[in-house]
Amino acid sequence: MASAALAQPAGRAAPHVDIEVRYGQWIDPARGGRVVPYKVYLPRGTKGPAPLIVHSHGLGGSVEGSTFILTALAQAGFAAVALQHAGSDSSLGIGQARGEEAIVAAGARGITASVAQARYGDVPFAIDQLTREAARGGTLAGRIDLTKLGMSGHSFGALSTLVAAGQRVPGAEGRNYAEPRIKAAIAYSPNKPRNDDVATAFAGVKTPMLHMTGTQDRSPMDLEGSPFERTAPYQVISGADQYLVILDGGDHAVFGGPRTAPRPNRPRDAEHMSLVKAETIRFWRAYLNGDGAAARELCTLPVRVKGVAEGYVKAARCGPPTPIRPL
Repeated sequence: MASAALAQPAGRAAPHVDIEVRYGQWIDPARGGRVVPYKVYLPRGTKGPAPLIVHSHGLGGSVEGSTFILTALAQAGFAAVALQHAGSDSSLGIGQARGEEAIVAAGARGITASVAQARYGDVPFAIDQLTREAARGGTLAGRIDLTKLGMSGHSFGALSTLVAAGQRVPGAEGRNYAEPRIKAAIAYSPNKPRNDDVATAFAGVKTPMLHMTGTQDRSPMDLEGSPFERTAPYQVISGADQYLVILDGGDHAVFGGPRTAPRPNRPRDAEHMSLVKAETIRFWRAYLNGDGAAARELCTLPVRVKGVAEGYVKAARCGPPTPIRPL
């Protein structure tokens, strides 16, 4: 089971707060009227505007992805906004596909270069809209703090997060999808780069990051020969603090939240999800709130998660990097 230090992130000042959830959509006239649906999670009763995390769903997902993570963030005093990316969202019907061949066929429509680049463009557009709505007189005035901005994503959303942090996009010469307003990031089920050299793909990423995967983290759309290859971004990125969690027995779906029929829950889902929430909150407290206690606890990640996961740290302030088997 998770340790007390794992289950109770540093700096908790009070029990979970009440939250407010809003739905809406933005329309981007500069991109042919592209519609970007969103779901906002807001803490209630906190003093001042809350740090904000933008979240990107995986292939075939929607604004309802990773709800257990985003709800926990709002309960811990953070705001979060889940984006939905047309062309790589639930409209693909991946959830209704039966068999690996059908899933791959449905998913293939959502990973073309044009669909991917449209998804990457949703992020700066959404941040612009949030900035406008956070201004005086806006619908989110006094509720969100864009100076404390993070981004997270699951699977294709993890790639979207890495691209926003500076990962190179082959074939997108002349277009820059890096988003300098993002101060820190979390990648759930990241991938090694497609159609690019691993070392050069991440050369532009200088953002503090937490990476999470599992020993059974596989997807029919993967290029990886083994789940361990999902550690590529953590291993290659340098120039900023990096953390890695590998859930013991964790699969690809655990980061998306409670499973729905016909997929049964797995025996370790509850403790894996508890760990994911706790370390997510700890990371955001350290890098968005400047919480010194949370930052110090991140240095002890390998010890704290032992028994539930493997933990790795690559941050100069924490001492020598945790040894990890090279790719």
